[in-house]
Amino acid sequence: MPVYLGIDHGTRRVGIAVSDPDAAFAFALETHVEGRDGSLLALLSKLVAERGVAAVIVGLPLTADGREGESAVRARRFAERLAEVLPVPVEMWDERYTSQEADRFLAPRRGRARPDRDRGERDAVAAELILQGWLDRRTASQAAATALAAATDPAEDEGDL
Repeated sequence: MPVYLGIDHGTRRVGIAVSDPDAAFAFALETHVEGRDGSLLALLSKLVAERGVAAVIVGLPLTADGREGESAVRARRFAERLAEVLPVPVEMWDERYTSQEADRFLAPRRGRARPDRDRGERDAVAAELILQGWLDRRTASQAAATALAAATDPAEDEGDL
């Protein structure tokens, strides 16, 4: 079964998430820190090859009213670069509010963690939320297509004669 990667792209940190082999659940994997962790493109290329990734989903940080600001432009450029380098499709996914959602998820644990670690966790959890949203939409689309095909299959109508 295919595995998918989710990316929360930032200027300093990039959160990375991976799906399970059934493509049902997303899991925070790690946070890459620019200037500390080496080449991000090399890391993503390695993950794609080692895990048999079928596609990479990059979060698109739209504004609350759905417009694209500077962060969205940077995310698009990053996705375009990935599409040039990686041997798998790269898709964009609306990531509005994922960082705030990640903060709510991490809030109960914040009292005992270091702030730097929290920011890294936040990015990985945001990537998980981006990927989970994409996986959920994919599953719903597949279910709708299957239902539509079953509803319009002439072979099923012949059995009613």
